Amino acid sequence: MRKTRLTAIPLLLLLAIRLNSQSYDKPTQGLTLGYYNDKFGSHGMRVGYEKPVWMKFRNTTEKPSVKHAWMVKANLNFYNHQRHHTGVSAVATFGYRYTSKAGFIVEPLHIGTGYLRSFLSGETYEINQDGGFQEVKRAGNSTFTLPYLQLIGLGYDFRQKGTLPLSFQMSIDPYFQHSVNTQTKIRLASPITITYYFK
Repeated sequence: MRKTRLTAIPLLLLLAIRLNSQSYDKPTQGLTLGYYNDKFGSHGMRVGYEKPVWMKFRNTTEKPSVKHAWMVKANLNFYNHQRHHTGVSAVATFGYRYTSKAGFIVEPLHIGTGYLRSFLSGETYEINQDGGFQEVKRAGNSTFTLPYLQLIGLGYDFRQKGTLPLSFQMSIDPYFQHSVNTQTKIRLASPITITYYFK
């Protein structure tokens, strides 16, 4: 009998979480679009997707509002550094989000990893086996970004006080770019985005 009771406890918890999430009728999946840069010397754009994997609601007699959430995000970034290079990266992160009752978002830390492909601007040449110059097509670097950190994420969620399925977010994102001319570089991005939510 005791074993049966112990087995039933996690099942009841899962059921409670499911019922709680079912009462939240607002969209939770989000498509992100916005501005992206790299080291404040380049400009580009970000396209992404986000989804909560766990949510905690406020205890209220009104319609439930999200207070705590663990989020997963996937982003595709593009930027151009004038007269130097163009970069394309794919990044996946996981982290915590707090949303105030008024709708303000705070994300203290998200951590993840990604892949960055950069293409040098202009024509690039190398010396071939005959001692002459040979043009290198699509010259650049292919590197991993590990870890990719999102720090001090701030924003506003319009769903919290109304029905508009949008949020505004900005953050500081330092990340480590490995194996660039046998070195590791620390880079810094500062995306500013708008997210549209759907069911």
